[in-house]
Amino acid sequence: MKDKRIISISTFFDYNVPIEKQIPLIAEAGFTHVSLGAKKSHFDYLSKEARQKLIDLLKQYSLKIDTIHGPNADKASIEEFAKIAEASVELKATVVVFHGSSFDFSESELDSRFLELKKACVEINKISLETGITFALENVLPGPATELIRRVLLEFDSKYIGFCYDSSHDQVDGPRSFDLLKELKSKLVAVHLSDRIKPFVDHVIPWEGFIDWDELCRILKDSNVTFPLLLEVMTTHSAEKDPVEFLNLAYERGCRLYDKIFT
Repeated sequence: MKDKRIISISTFFDYNVPIEKQIPLIAEAGFTHVSLGAKKSHFDYLSKEARQKLIDLLKQYSLKIDTIHGPNADKASIEEFAKIAEASVELKATVVVFHGSSFDFSESELDSRFLELKKACVEINKISLETGITFALENVLPGPATELIRRVLLEFDSKYIGFCYDSSHDQVDGPRSFDLLKELKSKLVAVHLSDRIKPFVDHVIPWEGFIDWDELCRILKDSNVTFPLLLEVMTTHSAEKDPVEFLNLAYERGCRLYDKIFT
C-alpha cells in the first residue's frame, strides 16, 4: 500500500450525479477505489445487467470496488445478504458493510436485539464461508445502537464478521474520545472517514469540522490497516458543492490522512 496511496470514495458523495458520470470523475480526481452506496435507486448492485455495465466502466477507468454498503440487519432477510455477497463476488468487492439495526433504539430493546443480531451473524457467517466475502458491522448512534454491534463483535469470533468504523457517527454530540475504535481496532476491516461540524451537519470532508484527525490517524496507524482508506463524505454539508472540485478536495484530504497513517 505504501507504493501508491490507496484511497476510496463512496458513490454516496452526491446521489444527484449518476454513477456513469461519477466513475470518470472519481478516477480523474486520483482515487483508486470506489465504494457503492446503499441507495439502490442510484445504483442497483443486485441487478446483473447493471453490474456488468459497471464492471466495464470500472475497467475503462482503472478503478476497483472496495466495499458495498448493505442494508440494516433487522430490515433484510438472509436471502438478501446472500444475493449481496453474490454481487460482491462478481464486482470483486471483498467487504459488505451493514448496520446492525436502525440508527437508534431504546435501551430496553438492547438485549432482544442482541440475540437477534447474533443469530443473523451466524447465518451471514455461513454465507461468508461459501463466498469469501467479509461482512462489517458499522457503528451508528452512540448509545444502545452502537453498544449492540460492540457486544456482537466482542462475542462473535469469526474472521468474516468485522468492524467498520464511521467517524461521523462516532462523534455525534462530540468531540468524543475514540474509545470505541481503540477497543475494536483488532476487528477493523473498513472505515468510513468523514468530519462532523455540529448536530445534523456531518459527513463533510476531513478538516472541515471538529474531529481530531491527528489522534484518529495515530490509532489507525497502530491498527495495521491493510484496506483502502474510504472517505464517506457528501456535498450536502461540505463547503465545496461542485462535484469536480469536491472530489479534488476530498482526494487531497484523503492523501493527507493516508500520509499520517502510512508514513
